[in-house]
Amino acid sequence: MPLPFWILTPGSAAPMSRPDPRRQAMEQRSVMIPDAILRESLVSPAATAALLTTWLDRLLPPAEASPAPLHTAMRYAVFSGGKRLRPQFLLHVAQACGIRSPHLDLAARAACAVELCHIASLVHDDLPCFDDADERRGRPTVHVVFGEPMAVLVGDALLAHGFEILSDVPQSMSPRAIRLVRLLVRATGSCSGLIGSQSLEQEGIAELDSVATWSPPEMLERYHGMKTGALFAMAGEAAAIAAGAMHAPAWAAVGRLFGRWYQLAHDLFDGRAGAAAPGQETRPGVLSGGMARTEDSARAQLRAIHHQLCTRVCELAEAPDLMLDFLDGLQNQLLSATTVLTTEAEAVHSQHPVPVHETPKACEGGS
Repeated sequence: MPLPFWILTPGSAAPMSRPDPRRQAMEQRSVMIPDAILRESLVSPAATAALLTTWLDRLLPPAEASPAPLHTAMRYAVFSGGKRLRPQFLLHVAQACGIRSPHLDLAARAACAVELCHIASLVHDDLPCFDDADERRGRPTVHVVFGEPMAVLVGDALLAHGFEILSDVPQSMSPRAIRLVRLLVRATGSCSGLIGSQSLEQEGIAELDSVATWSPPEMLERYHGMKTGALFAMAGEAAAIAAGAMHAPAWAAVGRLFGRWYQLAHDLFDGRAGAAAPGQETRPGVLSGGMARTEDSARAQLRAIHHQLCTRVCELAEAPDLMLDFLDGLQNQLLSATTVLTTEAEAVHSQHPVPVHETPKACEGGS
């Protein structure tokens, strides 16, 4: 049987009394790994995603644990693909800040908590009362497979579990963990986080089954800041706090800039994907209200933000190399993906031109 977590963690306090079974079970599912393995895993996004999948598997309740239907549905939602971009960003910041054991475990828990909260928002977004999506990443959505009531519970449970795994740490890590919990509360809450962004979306949609419009335009910027930027900002600051680095708020600003960069690429990609398949009907997303820009200017802005990100990482990081490689690789992927879609769209539209009065619609969605 694995050693209790407090034995695996140097410098942490041993329990003063007999440990309770529930906490002991959590401790035995520690995500603790050596520093060298993290560095090796961060060389490849696929390896990082695989490592995160292993951690999530250890930290989630087993499918057979009661109530089994809920835990089965939670695992269906979590292990359904996705780039794991938010936790990858967090781990890269932690490594760039020179994180070492035992605080690597806290960063791993924070990465998993961020991902669970993100997935919770996607499960709720897909519900018939919001986006009414039947598929996500090529698979039936949670409410299609398990029913709407269960999907609501899955989103709620994933959100709660994110806070649980972040707060269930040895006493030696409690001060940093409490700070991370506070950050996650803000990033998911009603004033500046995910839940508030869902409310803004409802305010901004004039007609649910037609074109989504936003007024005034600054509401759209606020929406993206809460929907996308808040979790990335939390990830950057949480990683720096877990590592004990200085200038943690500066890393939050890097995260928010990263979120803006990703959102711009996401909108450009979805816009080209919609243009490449003019015969397909998709429900328009919130982008169609106020972020109109030419593709050339969007690509130029992508490159400019990438430069800003790399500059800030070099200024703040103790060990910037792996994170710079991560940013460069992602930049190449984003630009190449939109270039391929542009070529496909031009080929399709040469045979089926889009009427002058129509504008390809971009759809906002999760990663």
